[in-house]
Amino acid sequence: MIKYIKITLLCFAFNSICIAQSSLDVSKLKDFEIYLNEEIRNNKAAGIEALIYHKGEIVWHEAYGYSSLQDNLPLEKNSIYYIQSMTKPIMSVAIMQLIEKGKLRLDDNASKYYPPLKKLEVIEDINTGIYGPTVDVKYPITIRQLLTHTAGLSHGLEENIFDQQLFKLMYNDLFDPAEYNILEERVGKLMQVPLIGHPGEQWYYSAAPDILALILQKITGQSINEYLKENIFDPLLMFDTGYNVVKNQQQRIMQVHFNIEDGSMVNSHVQVPPSGNTVYGGTHGLFSSTEDFLKFCKMILNKGTLNSQRILSKNTVEMMTKNQIGKLIGPSRGFGFGFGVLYDTTKDVSPANNGQIYWGGYFKTHFFIDPKEELIGIIMTQKVPSNEDYIIAITQAVYGAID
Repeated sequence: MIKYIKITLLCFAFNSICIAQSSLDVSKLKDFEIYLNEEIRNNKAAGIEALIYHKGEIVWHEAYGYSSLQDNLPLEKNSIYYIQSMTKPIMSVAIMQLIEKGKLRLDDNASKYYPPLKKLEVIEDINTGIYGPTVDVKYPITIRQLLTHTAGLSHGLEENIFDQQLFKLMYNDLFDPAEYNILEERVGKLMQVPLIGHPGEQWYYSAAPDILALILQKITGQSINEYLKENIFDPLLMFDTGYNVVKNQQQRIMQVHFNIEDGSMVNSHVQVPPSGNTVYGGTHGLFSSTEDFLKFCKMILNKGTLNSQRILSKNTVEMMTKNQIGKLIGPSRGFGFGFGVLYDTTKDVSPANNGQIYWGGYFKTHFFIDPKEELIGIIMTQKVPSNEDYIIAITQAVYGAID
């Protein structure tokens, strides 16, 4: 194996030649490879795919294990995954396109576009559950707050009584949602529940991108899936990404797995339907492949462009990838418009640089983008429940391999 992969990129600008090189030491990823294979061998994952892009090229891309243990099918590179909450940054890009076009403003009252928000009150104590006493809301919810998860909405994913009751109201299971035909029905359930806090006063992970999706639909007059296809997926050549998977690609889908009582790993008895989906969510709902999602990440890394296609302006991308919420999450990590943001490495254990952005999905999918290092990392599998083990592992491995 070549110890150092050095990629030379030639770019012609102002009659000069610019050269970028990657000095990522692939041999230093050996322990990471061993770790991934041990996870599979020890029944902690059925299969795992990971990709590293550095300074203009894919420098490492591997897949291990199985896409379906039940069928004994090997996991191939560029398989298709249900990416769950990695849908959120894509929806945020779509909303920022509308803001660039002047069809929406960050500080607009969101109820102007989705009136049910006007009726929401704030729970006095989340420990009383979703039916406890409420107070009047202090401020109207803005588009900015929906993008940054500071609107006071929830996602039903925490351990408190409020979230547990909300989850039961909205879902049968995370990947077997209640019987909705359209997104409006699911968001309608969310609107039956008070806010967990006053808009702007806290960061609380939420289903706000579902409301953003409905706002997108109202403003554009297009179906959410059609808008994303026309304005993001097709320009970026993301042909594996969408709310449904075409028939000739369905054999590439990795199945969801989990551990049973004896510790062995099995295919879940419930799988995400590959087709026939009509709930075009902003919180989750999209399928994608590793190389497809890389295209989205490269567009963000390139400040809004890829392959001569401009998706967003440079200024908009810089705004999206900057911490917008102060220290509501903590002293080192914040949130932009659709992305988590590492903003102070002196107060964080991560080996990454300030400005790294990231997010993930509940089936243990994750990506990060480090503009300073011109670096993208993506790791994909399909397993419940989720945790941060693979996020930590790929982050440590990748930064440890860069000289």
